[in-house]
Amino acid sequence: MDARYTQILAQLKRRFDRAEHVAEVQEYLSSEGFDAGQIGTIVSAWLSDIVRSRLDNATAANWSVRVQGPQERGRFAPEAWGYLMGCRASGVLGAFDLEQVIERLLAQIEGQVGLEDARAVVDNGFSDGLGPFGGPSIVH
Repeated sequence: MDARYTQILAQLKRRFDRAEHVAEVQEYLSSEGFDAGQIGTIVSAWLSDIVRSRLDNATAANWSVRVQGPQERGRFAPEAWGYLMGCRASGVLGAFDLEQVIERLLAQIEGQVGLEDARAVVDNGFSDGLGPFGGPSIVH
């Protein structure tokens, strides 16, 4: 894109902050003298910037990094810790659920927590019979 496109994208980001404004953005660009092809290119770039910005904000707000505390270091095999972090990142476990699983594993397992131990707690749910989503545990 040339400098004019870069400048107009910066203006659009300041003036129109939601994807629902597409019709208004198209009207604005038309009034600025852009043709249909240019409008399509600019609107596409503007929308992708909005989506990327929202994803970046959602990721920053919802996916904090979980670091092992001193009582957890050495207790979890790397594979087990990686499995739990993968469950958290994929949405299988929420932040609160992850903490419950970690607490349960530390309380129930003597020595190092292995991958099979972590899988068993996540797959079988909790002692109250509820799985990680609050529904009944399903045994396959």
